[in-house]
Amino acid sequence: MHVLGRRDPMKTRQRAWLLALVLAGVTGTVAAQGTEPYRCQMADGSISFQRNPCALSELVGDAPARPAVKPVPAAADAASADHPAAAPAPALAPPAVRSALAASPASERSVSTPALVSIPARFAAAAQMASPDEPFVKPTKRKREILDLTAQFQRCRADVPGFAEKSAVVYDAWIHRHGPTLAEYDRLLAAKVRAGRRGEMTLPLRLCTDDWLHAIEPLARTPDTRFQTVEKTWQVFLGALMTGDRATVLNCLSGPALLRWQARSQQLNDDEMRRIAASIRALKVQWGDDYEKEGLVADVENRAVGIAFRNINEEWKITELGGAPTVALPPN
Repeated sequence: MHVLGRRDPMKTRQRAWLLALVLAGVTGTVAAQGTEPYRCQMADGSISFQRNPCALSELVGDAPARPAVKPVPAAADAASADHPAAAPAPALAPPAVRSALAASPASERSVSTPALVSIPARFAAAAQMASPDEPFVKPTKRKREILDLTAQFQRCRADVPGFAEKSAVVYDAWIHRHGPTLAEYDRLLAAKVRAGRRGEMTLPLRLCTDDWLHAIEPLARTPDTRFQTVEKTWQVFLGALMTGDRATVLNCLSGPALLRWQARSQQLNDDEMRRIAASIRALKVQWGDDYEKEGLVADVENRAVGIAFRNINEEWKITELGGAPTVALPPN
């Protein structure tokens, strides 16, 4: 029993090898089944999925056919060599645009190219002599008014048909009258004109009327140097009272003072006008700017009345005289 039950070592080794081979075969089969198949394109264009790699002839497809080139006739080649191809014709504007362009006057200036202000040579030369390193000086209120009116003048002359012709005399006088100011701020004036024509500044064309032209015409006249300051105006007024020159008396006045003295100058004789002038002792200006000044006039009895002046085209005119109650001045 003991001999028959003993195992043979050789047989045991053979069984182990057989078992290993069987397991290896099963593992290979499972691995082969789990591998992704190859996607191959066949010669007829169909797709085939297979375990083995695709053949080289199946991987290299046919090159796509090149598009056929249209042959050019020899006559066309010769013609193109002698006459190069012309540029394509521009597209025509719509009929409405063509009619508007045809109807627009040829003399109308473009809004984007305003005309420059022509300044007399003597004023332009004086402005060019100024050093470019000098700081910009802000224009006074009076000069700003001149620049604004000039910009409006330029807008009317550029964009209103016929305005340049009918305003030629006034415009020439305006440029010569205000030449120094226009030369001093020529760049600022050009900027105002451009901004006004682009709509960035208020320079309305509705102001370009005959009434507006007549209103600014006095501002184009050369001012009388006798009225250059309030003190000069007052001296001219007193001198006219002393001599009985009623026309000069009225020329020194404006506004309410002119209305009162138009009738009074006709009622007073020459002796009464001289007594009025002789009774006035002094003029004292208390307040003022570039446009208006106010003060007091004292007589020989040390009484004072109010007086007011206004700058009209660089001429100081008396607008109020004796409108305020008479007051006694304190003794000096």
